Amino acid sequence: MLEDHLIELIEPVLRETGSVLEPGEEFRRPPLEVLRYYRRKVRWSRVPFLGRALGVVMVARQPVDLDGSRDGMQRLLARLAMAANGRFPPWRGLVLGLTAILLTPEPIGPGDDALLRQVLDVKLRRMRVVPFGLLRINLGQEAIALAINSSPNQLFPEPTRLADVLCEHFRRYVPLIDL
Repeated sequence: MLEDHLIELIEPVLRETGSVLEPGEEFRRPPLEVLRYYRRKVRWSRVPFLGRALGVVMVARQPVDLDGSRDGMQRLLARLAMAANGRFPPWRGLVLGLTAILLTPEPIGPGDDALLRQVLDVKLRRMRVVPFGLLRINLGQEAIALAINSSPNQLFPEPTRLADVLCEHFRRYVPLIDL
């Protein structure tokens, strides 16, 4: 599968939720290439400033200096959170609900879902970012690994909707049943 086809799959889902496309950016230190952002305004209370948030979906490439280990994925999540913090200032939304679609050259294996679950549960200190979804995709292998956290009152439905659409087109590794 090509990147263009992936974008064709996710774009209608995100537009349906009210997300707006923004161009990506590239960072040299630490290395990170964000292909595109999608942002959506979220209102979670009636308090004017404090009740605003943004749902952010990032499509990014996995940097070559980070591998698919737990430590590498935690560092990648921190880089993604720093990029989102810098891109979307607090007056646009005090909290950023993050969903990351990571394009990786590494093969997706049977333990990757559990690994992403561990990474998603790590608390990001001193950041406004709350990660709700990590979707790791190998386009050549046409495989996906994912981890999703639910959001309060379904304010951030992007990870679940994206997972539903992408799992129809990409293979998942399901652990064997031990008898």
